[in-house]
Amino acid sequence: MTHKLKYQIDQSGKIEQTRVNTVICLSNGSSDTILVLAKTKRQIQEIFRRNGQIRNYILFTFCATLSVILKRNPTIKRVIIDKEYYGKEAIIKEILTEMLKATKHFPEINFSNIGRKVNAHSLAYLTFTKKFKPKKKVDLKEIFEEIKKTEVGKRLKNA
Repeated sequence: MTHKLKYQIDQSGKIEQTRVNTVICLSNGSSDTILVLAKTKRQIQEIFRRNGQIRNYILFTFCATLSVILKRNPTIKRVIIDKEYYGKEAIIKEILTEMLKATKHFPEINFSNIGRKVNAHSLAYLTFTKKFKPKKKVDLKEIFEEIKKTEVGKRLKNA
């Protein structure tokens, strides 16, 4: 990846929409995309439900996917995440910080409405609609490795 100043992250197919896949795209000219299958999201949701933590499912799963894509791109210094969950930016940043704190890689994280004209949005959508292949597919195990790094994640049973 190049060393341009800011990268943008967008999501296509929200985490809470468990009937569709989710694509997370990181881009600033060069790009990375990860895919979370709908089936995987339903498995994660069920684990949170069984643990009485259903309200935490969306943000922790979203943050785990962000953590995976950021760790795949360790040279990034600054990232702007599209405002997907209004009013939850501070919580997202806190959860993501917990997941990334064990790594040496920790970019500056900001939130903004990045809009539809940026590359991250286009690539996320094209991957979501299967016009492009994702660069990586994440599974239940990989997402839970990230979630388990948090205090909430450590308390989840059967994960």
